[in-house]
Amino acid sequence: MQSIEKKAKRLDPVIEDRKARFDNELSQLAIVRKKKIDAVAAMRATQKEYIDGVSRLNEERASNNRLMLDALETGLDNVKSLWMRLYQDVIEIEKMEKEQTEVMSRAHRYLEAIQTLQSKYKAEWALEQSKREQKMLDEHALRKFYR
Repeated sequence: MQSIEKKAKRLDPVIEDRKARFDNELSQLAIVRKKKIDAVAAMRATQKEYIDGVSRLNEERASNNRLMLDALETGLDNVKSLWMRLYQDVIEIEKMEKEQTEVMSRAHRYLEAIQTLQSKYKAEWALEQSKREQKMLDEHALRKFYR
């Protein structure tokens, strides 16, 4: 009977550790998601820069004065390669996000498992306590009855 209560109390540090791990994994996921948001924003900015560059290049091609044509094409190629690198970064960050989500999910399952075990122990202990109290009440009633 006392061992059930001790078992439940012994789980408190384990639960605290699992909560700390879960919170840590959750904060790591938030960091990864922030990186993803920043990378997508940079990619969109580069995409806008590329579209503006294409418009400028088309204007240059339509004009009679094509002095900047090579420079614009080179710059546009650089912007396109930058966009491609950013796109690959976003793909890599999405992989990291997926992995971190799985790790966080696993940490949450472990936490819930320990909490469920502790709840089971506490319920067993409460049942034992209620049986003990009922037994004491029955004995007290019998003593009164025999007086």
